[in-house]
Amino acid sequence: MFVNLVLDDFGLSLGKHRNRFYVKKKGKEEVKEFVADDVELIVCCSSGVNVSSSALELAVENNIQVVFAKYSGWPYAVLMPTSLTGSVRARREQFLAYNDNRGVVLAKKFIAGKLVNQSNFLKLMAKNRRQTDPKLSEKLYSSGKLIDDTNNRISREQGDNIDVKRQQIMNLEAEAARHYWDCVRQILPVELGFTGRITRGATDSFNAMLNFGYQSVLFSEVWKAVSYAGLDFYAGYLHADRSGKPSLVLDMMEEFRQQLVDRTLIGLITKNVIKPNEILADNPSTDGRVLRKEVVQVMLNSLRERLDSAVMFNGQKGTMKSFIRLQPRCMVRFLLKESEYVPFCLGW
Repeated sequence: MFVNLVLDDFGLSLGKHRNRFYVKKKGKEEVKEFVADDVELIVCCSSGVNVSSSALELAVENNIQVVFAKYSGWPYAVLMPTSLTGSVRARREQFLAYNDNRGVVLAKKFIAGKLVNQSNFLKLMAKNRRQTDPKLSEKLYSSGKLIDDTNNRISREQGDNIDVKRQQIMNLEAEAARHYWDCVRQILPVELGFTGRITRGATDSFNAMLNFGYQSVLFSEVWKAVSYAGLDFYAGYLHADRSGKPSLVLDMMEEFRQQLVDRTLIGLITKNVIKPNEILADNPSTDGRVLRKEVVQVMLNSLRERLDSAVMFNGQKGTMKSFIRLQPRCMVRFLLKESEYVPFCLGW
């Protein structure tokens, strides 16, 4: 089983010894060693961590993702090799598509993947509660159908310039989001205190978990996939341009938010793997730490397991991770007018 190294304590050092990483804390004799072949992810989320250049070199040689993040999970740097794949032609077409109908089509496809996954999840939850809670079951199923209706309205939007159509598409997506998160609120235990989706700066339990999952795990995986496809991180369609904003990465995350993060974290809560009163740190620190270390480790392990789980999509069987890496390549083929783009969504 792969190991996720989370370096989140002041005074920790990450070094290299032959084909192993070692982790040591200042002032303590204990040294933990990990064979590079067994490590899949390294997350540094403390300003007091020392990382040697030889350890970073070992990570690159073994294709290990190294993420430098805030305690909330938002990455401020991702280690990447200098040798990347992909063609210059694809990137040129990526920019040209912004001003033709391909940009509008892709924006709609990204949203379609998100909404279909949300709808199917609510329908599955409705099916599972048909006998135990018929009223909630009916609510979940009807909300799933409302999300389907919104998706159909988005699919009918036409245009040749995403700047003209973006606001209308985003307004419809927000309408679907209200149905979805209201249902999630009713699925989760009341003592969790979840009242709705909060993105930046969330300090309540479940929103903090969602933000960490999206930012620390999903963002990093999509970032890597986009880079390997040779696309520009910052030239997206659904998310508007802004200096320093990786719009394409945010675009391509939409298809996987529900299937990777929402579904996994809701399961951890509803199955009582993570208890509502054990999520938040006892004394939230001024540096942004909100979640307990133990909760972060459980989340990371569960999210990595989900990434490695086998699913069926578009007639193919593969891991969630393999499809995250496939989708940017499918986008390249669409931009080059070689095939249609099919958004990632799973049945229920």
